[in-house]
Amino acid sequence: LGQTLCNKTKPLCTKCPLKNFCQSFSEEIQEQLPIILKKEQKEEVEIYALIIRRGSQIFLSKRENNSIFLKKRIGFPLLRKNPKMSFEFDFLGTYQHNITKYKIKIHVVKTRKKSLLENESGLWVEQKKLKERDKINFSRVRVKKLTALFKDSLGVEPYDLLLQFVPFEIKGNKKDEFPLTGVTWTQSNLKNLTSRKGYYQLIVTKSKNLTASGYINDAINGVTKKNFKKNEAVYIYGKHTYVYIPENSFDCDCEEIQFELKEFFTPSEILLSGLTTTSNGKTLVTGGMIHLMAYCNNKELSLKNGAKANINFYTIDESFGIFFGKENNNIIDWTLDKNTKAQLNSFEFDEEIEGGGEGLTVLTEKLGWINCDAFPTKTPKTELLVDLQKPTDSTFVRLIFLDMKSILPGYFTNSENSKAFFKDIPKGMKTNLLVYKLIGKTHINWSIVEIETGKDTFITNLKYQIATKDEFKKLVDQSW
Repeated sequence: LGQTLCNKTKPLCTKCPLKNFCQSFSEEIQEQLPIILKKEQKEEVEIYALIIRRGSQIFLSKRENNSIFLKKRIGFPLLRKNPKMSFEFDFLGTYQHNITKYKIKIHVVKTRKKSLLENESGLWVEQKKLKERDKINFSRVRVKKLTALFKDSLGVEPYDLLLQFVPFEIKGNKKDEFPLTGVTWTQSNLKNLTSRKGYYQLIVTKSKNLTASGYINDAINGVTKKNFKKNEAVYIYGKHTYVYIPENSFDCDCEEIQFELKEFFTPSEILLSGLTTTSNGKTLVTGGMIHLMAYCNNKELSLKNGAKANINFYTIDESFGIFFGKENNNIIDWTLDKNTKAQLNSFEFDEEIEGGGEGLTVLTEKLGWINCDAFPTKTPKTELLVDLQKPTDSTFVRLIFLDMKSILPGYFTNSENSKAFFKDIPKGMKTNLLVYKLIGKTHINWSIVEIETGKDTFITNLKYQIATKDEFKKLVDQSW
């Protein structure tokens, strides 16, 4: 009843079978209930968590009843931040946490200033290398908070974090009093375990220093520019795309709004602009991508609440998901937006474009980088290492798949940019490895090698040649 009839804002009392027994209905005060109390404002507290070493030992504080938080617990000394306070330290990261009426920001720092411990009682403990049985186990909630700390404050990439869940102890080892030991485990009885009956371990791995090769140059293929008055409907026609935005879709002070449409559908359009088809390192198959922007006095605009742009990709004749892109580490990383739907429709073009046909129609509340993509069928993964021989900061290293519309970026593995690495690429696929560098506005220095992923894992002795940009386009556009 609470979900369907006795709502907070508009209770459906006339349909309620209990209305004759309801005191608020009889007193006609149901519209005034429930009384929502204003949430108490949390007090913001900023503290230091001190890591203080003495040789191979580290200090742990025995917190007294007058401690800031976690009274009568053992842990790192906590020091409330004070503007007048000054001491040297190495900053390790910031961690935020809410507890009761406090909103806490903890700065984890390493310092040698032992005078900070004058009012602290505690103990010096020996630092040692943890054995497998000594590793610290956490609940799932705490692991999530630790993961957020590593990613947000310490800059650890997601692929450097591993989560291990151990639901039971070694069979027959009952001395540690783990639940359900000495059991023959099957899939069915393992499902009965909750996370409370197991434990989690967060593992941080040290990965190679990977920087994506190349750079983004989204204007190299040309830009379709249009100016429209704010109270006019917007119609933009590209080579592969038609965009319609209703009038009054923007909140801004400008009477005239500038629009830019950039399209990337052929292999050469994608390669020359430095784009790739990956989502958080996973391979994507693309139908085509655009960069659609609106500006008011050179400032980026977003569609106002409730407004939507209608985008017709009239060269796409199959269904795709809609991914939005964000620049990260020299590439555009694509993220699936499950709320933005695409539909194949038959439509007629107006007089600016001849004919009609079937295309992919998208209604979106967002502008920016938009990609029609899908994840390919799962296959075994492999790796590829390339010796570039003539490395520069502006070299592009790309893997073009011949049986699907995918282009993956190569990552430099060292500071000299002399080697490029491809990780988690689909195995057993025919591809072209392409290494290229733009020379001025008209020529390209490039090398191309046909390889089969998984069979060829190390490529060297690249043969470079110089071609015009048009010759390069003609060659790579034969890929799909």
